[in-house]
Amino acid sequence: MDPLVVVAIDFGTTYSGWAFSFRHEYERDPIKVSSNIWQGGTLVSQKGPTCILIKSDGKTTESFGYDAETKYAEKVEENEQDQWFFFKRFKMLLFKDKGMKRNATLEDESGKKLPAMTVFALSIEYLKKDVLETLGKQVDTGLTVDDIHWVLTVPAIWNDAAKQFMREAAQKVGIPGKKLRICLEPEAASIYCRHLPVSKSSAKGEKTSFAQFSSGTKYLVLDAGGGTVDITVHEVTTSGELKELHKASGGAWGGTKVDHAYEAFLTSFVGSEVIMKFKKKHMDDYIDVFRDFEIKKRQISPTKQEKVTIRMPTSLSTLCSEMRSSDLKSLILQSRFGGKVKVLSDKLRVDADVVREFFRPTVRNIIDHVATLLKEPSVHGCAAILMVGGFSASPMLQESVQAKFPNLRIIVPDEAGLAVLKGAVFFGHEPTAITERVCKYTYGTGTTHKYDETCEHPKGRVERDGNGDLRCYDIFSIHARSGQSVKLNEEQPEQSYSPVSDDQTEIGFKIYSSSTAHPHFITEEGCSLIGELTIPISDTSLGKNHKFGTSFIFGGTEIVVKVEDKATGYVTHESVNFLG
Repeated sequence: MDPLVVVAIDFGTTYSGWAFSFRHEYERDPIKVSSNIWQGGTLVSQKGPTCILIKSDGKTTESFGYDAETKYAEKVEENEQDQWFFFKRFKMLLFKDKGMKRNATLEDESGKKLPAMTVFALSIEYLKKDVLETLGKQVDTGLTVDDIHWVLTVPAIWNDAAKQFMREAAQKVGIPGKKLRICLEPEAASIYCRHLPVSKSSAKGEKTSFAQFSSGTKYLVLDAGGGTVDITVHEVTTSGELKELHKASGGAWGGTKVDHAYEAFLTSFVGSEVIMKFKKKHMDDYIDVFRDFEIKKRQISPTKQEKVTIRMPTSLSTLCSEMRSSDLKSLILQSRFGGKVKVLSDKLRVDADVVREFFRPTVRNIIDHVATLLKEPSVHGCAAILMVGGFSASPMLQESVQAKFPNLRIIVPDEAGLAVLKGAVFFGHEPTAITERVCKYTYGTGTTHKYDETCEHPKGRVERDGNGDLRCYDIFSIHARSGQSVKLNEEQPEQSYSPVSDDQTEIGFKIYSSSTAHPHFITEEGCSLIGELTIPISDTSLGKNHKFGTSFIFGGTEIVVKVEDKATGYVTHESVNFLG
């Protein structure tokens, strides 16, 4: 049954938000999506900063977003920060090549630790409560759990453990697992833009429409957020849905890298000790410095030569005088930026070239990666690049992409930063919009078999088992290969498993991944143990003769395993445990 309402939570590195739409509204006008308005000082936005202030018990949320920033600054001013936990931009903890653990911890701004699961769960809980309050005002009768379908966004380049971590954090605060879908961010953006009547092409300012792209059209989705840049390639199918052509890729090249470069710029002339003291004594001014820069960095372009004016609080200059025995103006004159930065009262006037340099390394990483991707055989014939995510609103990134790829249409929707959030709502209504995906890894299980001189794999570990038979061990039994196209709900070939003892109450086996398409052994370089699958055995009367057929399903946003009890025909769908 279709849900009455779909709620999406876009949990970003820098900004987070929620949006929803009712089913009847979606059927009449899909673009009609409601979202929150966040306010912080002079900034008004449809997503708020991913910051959370937690009380001293480590279990209770005091505030989230702009409010959390402001209240924490007040606590710092009153020298009470040690009684609180303040976390910001913590999502990047989950961007790991290796496995993520359920018991991982996070350090707050002052070095105090809390379980990462607690911090993520409390953040999701805040967003959940906020959207439910808004929904409650719009619906006459109370909404039940069954009326709402929840969607949680994650980067497509995240591993399976990180996706499971987010799912468990959401379930921990009362979002039912059966009513929750994980949505991949670039896919959400792609679905969103397929619904827009028109989008703007950054090349000549003309209007274009993704919805009118005919079947067979290929386009690259460049989702540039605060923490990560997520890139995937889609093709329009004959039925109008989308299929992925190349496995998701990207890296930690988001807009926060520009913020880090700006902080490094300030540190280069005032010194790290001054910045640390500034952060500790004047957190409110420190926050304002970066809020001001957030507005300014959206105006920087590769061609504008006007100097950039950045507000600089007097508290920083005062600290320089106290700690460096020199005012801010003198310190800048002595630095390598002496001729390029001027101090005017409470402002810095910075040459455009200096500010552009903040962007260059991360923009270069993005451009180089896209260029490499466009050379892949499966991507040949790509017609356009769709730029979404908050960092895609930057003229520095937009114009650099246009200059590097002049033969492609570069399309940026008006609300590039909201494309993922609103697209996630569409995905909740249309979970079959992406009909085919590409495996990022080779997945399989570790297995063993009797040694035979005709074994096709290279010679590995061969030992005698308890029965005296020679066996090959550590065999990588492949269920899906890296680069393989997998359809939505498509079951991989069934493999059979049985207990090894008569009184066994479950069959457990380990799941491995490999970065190569043709691994032979689980001990090879590039192979990793990533999770475990458990098949419960409720009836042990058949002992070792009890057979279970397992079919992995890789075409969704999360891996599911279909298990059939061959004795009864009973079918269940099990999840792989990637968190240990």
